[in-house]
Amino acid sequence: MTSDAEMHRWNRRYLQQGCRHLGKGPSKILLDWAHLLPEYGLALDAAAGVGANGIFLAEQGLNVIATDISEVALRLAVSQAQNEMLPLEAVVCDMALLQLPVNYFDVIANCFFLERATLEGYRRSLKDGGVLFFETLLNTDALAVVPNYYLQRGELVRAFADFEILHQAAGVACGENRFSEQLIARKPPPVRRYA
Repeated sequence: MTSDAEMHRWNRRYLQQGCRHLGKGPSKILLDWAHLLPEYGLALDAAAGVGANGIFLAEQGLNVIATDISEVALRLAVSQAQNEMLPLEAVVCDMALLQLPVNYFDVIANCFFLERATLEGYRRSLKDGGVLFFETLLNTDALAVVPNYYLQRGELVRAFADFEILHQAAGVACGENRFSEQLIARKPPPVRRYA
């Protein structure tokens, strides 16, 4: 599906259901592991939707950039952040095409979204010591799902094997017959080589 078609699909969805999503809290992985968040810094809420995770990160003291392909969803996120006087900015983009700045974010949260093209971008864009919170659906039935939208078991750990793994879990129940894989990882400082 093209970016324009995806954008229109998600905009329609949030026009119809956006207010229903506003009442939802942040992802459980962020709530359960909030003690790993820094006291201040810059966070990316990737594929933010209406910004529940971004709002939570801003409440914890972080400045937040929320990205999503849906302008409708991000308008709702920004409106809520403004009402609560929280530091959240929004960028409408196709995550597959987004070029993130290098060594820029202290935190990246990617919850229930998978675009494999972003994985290397997240690696580069986290600052040394930055923390990645990643959770998305796990492929538990290869015949029943579109593989591009689901992780293979252990895929996140392999993609960030050189990071410090702070938490990893696979097969986490997240709905009826739906399971996720979770990863929280800290980017290590570069290896210094002395002559």
